[in-house]
This record gives sequence, structure tokens and C-alpha cells, in this order.
Amino acid sequence: MSNFIRVRAGLLRETHPGERRVALTPEDVRRLSKRVSVRFERGCGVGAGHVDEAYVVAGGEPAEFADMVPSSDIFVSVRQPATTRVFPATATLVFLGSHAPLATRLPSGARPLHLDIARLSCVQGVKGADISSRQAAITGHAAALEAARQFGISHPMLMVDGSFVRPVRMAALGGDAASLQALATARRLGALTHGFGLAKDSQDKIERLGARFLGTTLAPMPFPRALPEQQLARLRRELSDPLSKMQLITTNAVIPGQTAPLLLDEDMLSRLSPGTVIVDLAAENGGNCALTRADEVINVFGVRIIGSTTLASHEAAEASRHFSEGVRNLLEHLINTDGVLRLDPSDPTAAALLKEVAKTTRASS
Repeated sequence: MSNFIRVRAGLLRETHPGERRVALTPEDVRRLSKRVSVRFERGCGVGAGHVDEAYVVAGGEPAEFADMVPSSDIFVSVRQPATTRVFPATATLVFLGSHAPLATRLPSGARPLHLDIARLSCVQGVKGADISSRQAAITGHAAALEAARQFGISHPMLMVDGSFVRPVRMAALGGDAASLQALATARRLGALTHGFGLAKDSQDKIERLGARFLGTTLAPMPFPRALPEQQLARLRRELSDPLSKMQLITTNAVIPGQTAPLLLDEDMLSRLSPGTVIVDLAAENGGNCALTRADEVINVFGVRIIGSTTLASHEAAEASRHFSEGVRNLLEHLINTDGVLRLDPSDPTAAALLKEVAKTTRASS
């Protein structure tokens, strides 16, 4: 009985334009095979360097989405599946980051169970908690490299006629894993780095990376929350002057479940030096810049605003390896040795995954 497989998982191909990551690598499909049978959409891992044959060797079975739906209990993907994909109400969807309001478009009795891995990011010590932070770090690294590429920096600490070129000034707004990694990467490229975040430990984390903290008169927060517009306006006023001296800026201030707060309005953008590059990592949540457009590059006031939502895919193989490892650890925790998915509310991991589900159910009843 212990080797009887009862959970059937469907590994989905990502449909978001430019998304090259895959939620499970062949190696982790093999490791899960004692508890989970995996059917995969053909081509799901190609963008990350994994061919279909590797999944078959690992024990996976290729299938079309239409054939996978009625025969799978769990569906695994990097992003929340598109609203055009219809799943049975008995299914469980595992993904990272809710953006499309798919769960609220159906009556509660007809909804598949959405387990957004992002819910684990604020709970220390639970399985899967590091998935979000690892992907964020990869995104921050890619953001700094993309900003440097757009700005025209080809080599760190470039020398001309025996003298160092004047280093660019870079600021990261956010204080999260992506922003901190962007600071670390920019510093390795030779930039003079500056950072800002409202969390209580933001200043310490930023300064430990050798960056200068952009202080404001707003009090630090114990946890992320939305600022009233009056405080946001004050924050923008206080950041306007120091940001006007920067050439590279990354932003990633995000409040879970809400539109990203506006950190740079049009007046601030007009005060930036021509040639400044902004990478707005909050683009998928509306953006921290007034003129950000998701998956577009906007040129305004001589400033380029990059709204890419697929920066982690610039390093798809490594990002997928970390994502897959985290998902495997999570599924091994939630699925017992008999192959039964157990979401026990007394388990901190399951409780965190189910927390927002309970809120949604109460709100719709």
C-alpha cells in the first residue's frame, strides 16, 4: 500500500508570452515518482533546456491538456494558469503569484483549489517558503543586468586611458529579495548603490550590501501594508531629489493582493537625467512608476521604463532548477507516503496555503 500512487499530477506548459521556466524538472519528476504520477504537456521544459524525452525517462507521460484535465488531481505551473484554461472543481492548482482573479470568477462550489506558493513567503520555517525569495533574487539579478545593458554598461569597472570611468549611481526601491539582489549585482558592476525600503530591517540589509540607505521621515513598518495617499505623496517628495541623481533605478514595492503603490509620478520622471533607465519589477501589479506598461519599454522625458514581467526567464534553467526543487519539497511534505494529498490546517505549511482561500470563501458567501 505504501507505494500505491493515488495523486496524479499534471505539469503544465507556460502560456505567458516570454515565460521560459518550468515548474518541475525531469530530475524532480523522477524523485517524486514514488508518490506522484506525472503527466506533462509536450514542450513544457524546452525553454529551460529540458526535452520531452528527459521527462519520459524520468517516468513522466506526455499528454495534451484536454486529456490531462479529467485524469489529474493536481496541476503544477510556474504562473497562475490563464483564465482560458478550465479545470474541474475537484482539482488543486499549485503555482506562484496570483495576478488574474480566476478564483473569484466562479461560484465557490465550482472553483478548483488554488494553492499560491507566494502565501508561504511570509511564514518562516515552512516547506516551500524559499521558492518566492529564490525567484525574486534571480529576478533582481536579471533586472540589474538588464538595466546595465540598456544603459550601455558592457564591463564592470571599465577603464579608459588608464582611468576608471565615472561609476553610475543606482538605486533600488523595495527592500525585498529582488531589490537586495539588484543592489548586490549593480555593486559588482561598479555602480554606486543606494537603496530604500520601509520594512524595519531594510536599512540594515541595504547597508550590509555596501549601499547607502535613502532615508525618509516615514516610520519603518513591521510588515508590508498600503500607505495612505497622503503618506505616499510625502514619500515621493522626499525621494524625488535623491532619485534625480540616479542613472539606474529598480523598483519592486508590492503589497500582496493590491495594486502596486505609486513611487515615481510623472513630475518625478521629468526630473530624472536623460538616459536614466528604470526597471519596474512591480509592472505585473500595476507598476511603481506612473507610466509603466507591463511587458513594454516606454521612452518618456528621455527616460526608459522597462516593464518586463519575465526577467527570471533570462536565466530560465537556473530559475527552473530552484523552482522545481522547492515544489518537490513542498509536494513531498503535503503528499504522504501512500500518495495521499493532505492539507491539514494544523500544519503551518498547509495553513498558510489555505489562509487566503478561506478569506475568499468568506467574502463570496
